[in-house]
Amino acid sequence: MVNTNRHSNSVNKDISPRSRNLIILALVAGFVIIVNLLVSFSNIRLDLTEEKRYTLTPATVKMLKNLKDNIYVEVLLDGNLPAGFKRLQESTQSTLDQFRNQTSYIQYRFLDPLDTKSTQDKNERIKDLADQGIKPTNLRVMENNEATEKLIYPVAVVKYGSQVIPVNLLENSIAGFSDEEVLNQSINLLEYKLADAINKILRKSKPTIAFTKGHGESKPIESRDLLTTLAPFYNLEWINLDSIYKVPDNIKLIIVSNPSSPFSEKEKFVLDQYIMRGGNCMFLINRLKIDMDSLRNPKSEYVPIENELNLEDMFFKYGFRIEPNLVLDLECSKIPLVVGKLGTGVQTELFPWYYAPILAGTGTHPIIKNIDRVNAYWTSTIDTVKTKTHIVKTNLLASSKHSRLQYAPVRINFEILRYEPDPSKFDKPYQPVAWLLEGKFPSLYENRVSPEMMNGLAQLKMKYLAEGTPAKIMVMSYGKLINNVYNPQNNEYLPLGYNTFDKHLYGNKDFVINSIEYMFDETGILTARAKEVKLRLLDDVKIKEEKTYWQILNVLVPILILGLGTLIFNFIRKKRFATHA
Repeated sequence: MVNTNRHSNSVNKDISPRSRNLIILALVAGFVIIVNLLVSFSNIRLDLTEEKRYTLTPATVKMLKNLKDNIYVEVLLDGNLPAGFKRLQESTQSTLDQFRNQTSYIQYRFLDPLDTKSTQDKNERIKDLADQGIKPTNLRVMENNEATEKLIYPVAVVKYGSQVIPVNLLENSIAGFSDEEVLNQSINLLEYKLADAINKILRKSKPTIAFTKGHGESKPIESRDLLTTLAPFYNLEWINLDSIYKVPDNIKLIIVSNPSSPFSEKEKFVLDQYIMRGGNCMFLINRLKIDMDSLRNPKSEYVPIENELNLEDMFFKYGFRIEPNLVLDLECSKIPLVVGKLGTGVQTELFPWYYAPILAGTGTHPIIKNIDRVNAYWTSTIDTVKTKTHIVKTNLLASSKHSRLQYAPVRINFEILRYEPDPSKFDKPYQPVAWLLEGKFPSLYENRVSPEMMNGLAQLKMKYLAEGTPAKIMVMSYGKLINNVYNPQNNEYLPLGYNTFDKHLYGNKDFVINSIEYMFDETGILTARAKEVKLRLLDDVKIKEEKTYWQILNVLVPILILGLGTLIFNFIRKKRFATHA
């Protein structure tokens, strides 16, 4: 009979402690390698960041899961890039990788569109991209101690079949924001921009937006920049409510922009029943009639009158009221005024125009998240009122903490600019000028429809609705919100929101586009705009003050800990072997 215990003991004695430690180390290393290989081939991801930067929103995930065909994305951001654009490139790739973790139908590649030695080929490529609406960013970079101009395309081109949508990955510069903050804003919006482009390119039919006409509304040529932006994704129509008895069902949004004459009861009824059927509306209205043209003579004065549109009772029924006042704000844009003569010409200077507030978003709603402030003129406050049905009211834009109000009738002139403003008089902070209302709105004509009118509706095969299905209304007390500067002499226009005096592009266009997209956002993709990645910048002052302390902490302390650990280990080891001996 063999004694197995004695045999195993003899085998164990043959293996030295050093060999045993090496075997254990090899087994642990092998286990770690195998686990890493398994994880690398799986879709398991753990997002341990505070703001969940590597987690897609549920709406994006749902949209990606429903893909049935390949979506190709070409990112024109490759090659020798500056540090900031390198970070944008890496973040874009990370976002696309997150998309691919949800579906195999996302295919992408990075390329440098100007990677050619031929100047002619490069110029032709620049022209081809410009024809597609893809424009580069011109940077000054230092190469070999020389400043050179470099064209960079921070653009992703989303392709599906024959359809192509270019996506600008880099946000415009925002007043008061550093380059790092603008870059961080761009990274925040990557998921939304890419998901929105994929969602739009998959639409089987384009939604329809209708603009009202017949009441002095903004002309198409005055809104050319917005219309050009919307045209690839929406059908655009202009309707006269007086010539129809019902808004066509294909129209999902009606925009009433800067009307100046009253709406008839028939038009109001058509609009009311459209909202009762779940139609969405945007009302862009100045409560007082006034324009800068009324103040061409610096010595003149103007008394604005109320803009009577016969819509006040409808607005009150829906839950809001535009007050007959004007908002003045110390945080405002500027206008040029003549201050003297210079030779045969005149000398002008820019003065702050308190009637042109620079409005900031309130809260974290997707419409106003991550956009620049909005420049408006002659705005009024908008109050909300209690309604019969439950309406969710969200304040979108408000004046600054240095604002005040003037109630009609009031004289408007330039005398206000002759003196330094008294900040103590600007004591009405954060006046709301734009609201979003969502819910089932009550009809203005409840208990007001006569039997004759009901018979007429029956003959037209229409049913009167006293309470509507869920709808959305956005109201802002600035009628020319969608207007851009237009020069009829050369038929050219400037971007929406560009102030020719300040030479600054405000966030007017982003606000309008976001509002429109929210009206159509049944999938909830717009919620990705509210996603925020915090920018944790180092404190330069603190770095200078505590430089030596942190150098010692990060260099010497680890060495001291390592040395102390070695001494303790040797002490325990000597004591252990001394005991065995």
